[in-house]
Amino acid sequence: MSKRVLYVGGLSEATSDYQLRDLFGVYGTVARAYVVRHKHSGKSAGYGFVEMGSGEQALSAVVSLEGT
Repeated sequence: MSKRVLYVGGLSEATSDYQLRDLFGVYGTVARAYVVRHKHSGKSAGYGFVEMGSGEQALSAVVSLEGT
């Protein structure tokens, strides 16, 4: 499996990049994690992206966190 970048939706406005990194870090190496923010207000758009160290780690995270 080569897909390593995950879309993460349904995030609360209070979720930070660091919290996203910590959550997914349990399942492997996190190369990058960020919450998308509105350009002018800086508020969370409610979604983000996480790049895992490998496809296997990404799959493990998806299976474990799906629906949470």
